[in-house]
Amino acid sequence: MQTQTERYAALDLGSNSFHLLLAEFRGQRMVRLHTDHAMVRLAEGLDAERNLDPAISERALAALNRFQPVLAKLPKDHIRVVGTNTLRTAAANADGFLEEAESILGVPVEIISGIEEARLIYSGVMAAAGGAPRLRCIIDIGGGSTEIVRGCETPERLQSQYMGCVSYSKRYFADGIISRHSVNHFKRAQRAARAELQGLQHMAAEAEVVGCSGSIKAVARVLNGSEAKDIKREDIDRLAQEVAGAEHIADLNLPNLHEKRLPVFAAGLAILHAIFCELDIQRMEVSPYAIREGIVHDLAGRLHGGDRRADTVTAVMQRWQIDTNQARRVSDTALKLLQQLRPEYPPEGRQRLRWAIQLHEVGLALTHSSFRKLGAFMIKHADLAGFSRGEQEYLSYLVRNQRGRIKHPKEHYGFHPSPDLLLCLRLGCIIHRDRTERTLRGINLADQGDAYRLQIEREWLDSNPAIEELLYQEELHWQSQTCPLRLLAV
Repeated sequence: MQTQTERYAALDLGSNSFHLLLAEFRGQRMVRLHTDHAMVRLAEGLDAERNLDPAISERALAALNRFQPVLAKLPKDHIRVVGTNTLRTAAANADGFLEEAESILGVPVEIISGIEEARLIYSGVMAAAGGAPRLRCIIDIGGGSTEIVRGCETPERLQSQYMGCVSYSKRYFADGIISRHSVNHFKRAQRAARAELQGLQHMAAEAEVVGCSGSIKAVARVLNGSEAKDIKREDIDRLAQEVAGAEHIADLNLPNLHEKRLPVFAAGLAILHAIFCELDIQRMEVSPYAIREGIVHDLAGRLHGGDRRADTVTAVMQRWQIDTNQARRVSDTALKLLQQLRPEYPPEGRQRLRWAIQLHEVGLALTHSSFRKLGAFMIKHADLAGFSRGEQEYLSYLVRNQRGRIKHPKEHYGFHPSPDLLLCLRLGCIIHRDRTERTLRGINLADQGDAYRLQIEREWLDSNPAIEELLYQEELHWQSQTCPLRLLAV
């Protein structure tokens, strides 16, 4: 349970805008203390090769410099920065930008999947929802993607579609033209959005529909004024017809629309109207909360016994019938070895090792001969609630390299695997290869500076001859590593 005045910060690096939220919990109630945003339009700077335009990057970094003083006042574990659609798309080519962003903010940028983005949006909107639990469909139109979630007390179905107000503006309204020479770009954008929504009609069926974030709020303000709480079907039909009849975005004269929102308004409206039509929505409430509030709630949970990632790992273990006794044996031994090796190892690293071990045999549910490769693939590409893409890649690397030849990773932003964790995991797997309980009495792991030293009493080795041979093989596997392993029998 959080203390009365613990403060948290969430920073959402979206495809259209960057949003900062500073909040604190007073009992169980979250109070927003400070908000800030910058219209960066990161998606505009993404070229065909998924590279970020330097001018857009500079604009984005300038916004981060503005946010930094707020973050500097908080403990690092009370801050979470997430990157969404554009950074997901450009992640392989954005190392330089991400490194500069981390240098400014002092905390890492976590790239999250579309499904994880949808989960956090749901969590944020539900934080503002009152009354008895009821079925809801929550919709968020971002700059590069649109998230749709259906659920009651927890999200039951999550979707992330590749359509957003910036990406559609770039594709259909690049020159600002809406309709000219019998070509209606607004209607083309609508048709494209409806095509993306095929098969999702069930998401809003019999549910209370709630919209959030910039594009939906902008439409609500245009229709009903600055205090708009909902959007009605007949009103958005009329607005869509009006905008589709304009020749150029500059011709639009819409009440309560901020000038910075104008360049992407037509695209956002086209997507929203398509959602109303395709999902047969008659009314949509507008929520003041969105992903940032979800991030804050998630972050508070991590620090106070409600880490969603732990729940996810448990669910995966149950689904794939992982041997929990073996996971416990290997985990206990690996963590004890890590304690010998690095007594002050950070808690998040210990947790990462524990999760990797709990999942290290997930591939056995489908194959024996290639279970490591399959397990690593499953972990890397699954939608694991609560985890960032970087965290999943790290777990995948550890699972892939739990035995045999060590594959050298291609390091990039946010992925710098520790040989300490890998060594302890591999040794734990060796010691319990036959799924037998063993103690570490007579075993010591240490760092000699130029090599790891694994010292084992001869009596222990004599009583476990098969493991002795595996340990000598392990010594060979580490010969090519920066810090080799030396086995010393005493």
